[in-house]
Amino acid sequence: MKKILLSGLFLILIAGCDREIPAWYAYIPHESSPIVSVSLRFDTGSAIEPEDKKGISRLTMMSVLEHSTKQSSRSEILKELNDRAISERIIVDTDVSTFLFRLHKDHMDTWLSLFKQRFYNPAFAEHEVQLLIRQETERLEHKILYRSEDLSRDVLVDKLFSGHPYAGLSVGYPYTLMKLSGEDLKVWWEQSFSVHNMHVAVSGPVSPDQQDKLIEILSDFHPRVHPPVPELPPPVFPDTIHYVLIDNGSDVSAVSLGWHLPFNRSDKKFYPSWIFSSYLGEHRTFYGHLMKELRVKRGFNYGDYAYSEHFVQNHHSVFPQPGHPRLYQYFSIWIRPLKNQNVPFALRLVFHDLENFQKYGLDSLDYAHTKDFLISYINLYAQNQADYLGFSQDYAYYGLENFPASAQQWLDSTDYQTGQDIIKDAIDLYRMVVVVVGGDTDSLETILTENLPVSPLYTTQPGADVLKRDQGIEAFPLPPGIIERYGTLDFLQKR
Repeated sequence: MKKILLSGLFLILIAGCDREIPAWYAYIPHESSPIVSVSLRFDTGSAIEPEDKKGISRLTMMSVLEHSTKQSSRSEILKELNDRAISERIIVDTDVSTFLFRLHKDHMDTWLSLFKQRFYNPAFAEHEVQLLIRQETERLEHKILYRSEDLSRDVLVDKLFSGHPYAGLSVGYPYTLMKLSGEDLKVWWEQSFSVHNMHVAVSGPVSPDQQDKLIEILSDFHPRVHPPVPELPPPVFPDTIHYVLIDNGSDVSAVSLGWHLPFNRSDKKFYPSWIFSSYLGEHRTFYGHLMKELRVKRGFNYGDYAYSEHFVQNHHSVFPQPGHPRLYQYFSIWIRPLKNQNVPFALRLVFHDLENFQKYGLDSLDYAHTKDFLISYINLYAQNQADYLGFSQDYAYYGLENFPASAQQWLDSTDYQTGQDIIKDAIDLYRMVVVVVGGDTDSLETILTENLPVSPLYTTQPGADVLKRDQGIEAFPLPPGIIERYGTLDFLQKR
């Protein structure tokens, strides 16, 4: 794995602190709020998990936070946390895994005691671990069987990175979770989480003594363990388009499509691609090109968005969640949900417009407006101080400082002609993966195989200008490729 150090992340010396401030610790003063935020990140994730233990990182972190220790029962710990309204959550991805904590400054001493107890002495009691596994297995089964939008996105990543450590679900599969035990989690905790692969960011009204105590606790956290950080090989790009059809018998379909990008946020070429994805459509917003074409003009569906890097929604907001930096990125488009009859037309419209963008790029005015929009929009990403810490750590992963200023500077420095060339070069029409999760996939396979023209099905007739454009899209040739067929049950068992 490419190692990107976090030494540039707002290192502020703490007046009155008794010990030398380690390179893995960073503090941001934030005296205007009584809330303390702590982001504890480890350079470990699903990419280093063995195939038969996929999901073990997430289960291990959940058990550490939610279960008994060798000194206290689960109910005693939860009561202490709930009585003080201490918020805790975990974020697990391929490259990094993060603990996030938010609490009132008056409860910092209590939290430090609970934190030390749980990190040093988790019990990994078998009965608690097995209950957690049953709960997570049921949740995963429900997601696979009934959350077609999530499944289409997860399968897109799995197929794009087939044979790569990024393949598979970062949360695991039912058949991998059910094999795990409390002893497996204990060993994983002791071997994969250590002071030597850790980065800590703290913000809020924390006293020097409290910071000194936190540093003391973490300095002795598995100090003899040096977790493995394997090299991540570049992914192998598909040699043709792969159409992945997953039939769940539904009347509607979710569509996710995407292709590899040869750069990430650390590269200046990323920023024109980001402008392009924003122009196509930001998450859950109405002003993107695809949203206007598919929903506003044609009333096809709920949402049509594009992303220039791996995206996870931050709770119920429209913004990305921090904690998902990746060495290897991909461009994706989500179209969902669609009536099954309109899937062929929607795919044709997307391919038609992508081909035009590949030939001609963006209009100069659209490029400039979108760039200016993004420079302002990124200021809204961090909904609270914990988010700000997370995004700052994400940027440090890429070797960038001063979130969001560094991104704004890179965006602002991107000139139109250079951006145009990068956008056109980055659109990979013939080496992408298209995933459709829905019903009537037999008909869709026939249309794809024979490239049959299909007219859109409208509930309300659109305007004459839309109908005229439809005529040029209905028979637009979809690129030939490999068609794969699955049922949702195939993802509940090892394939």
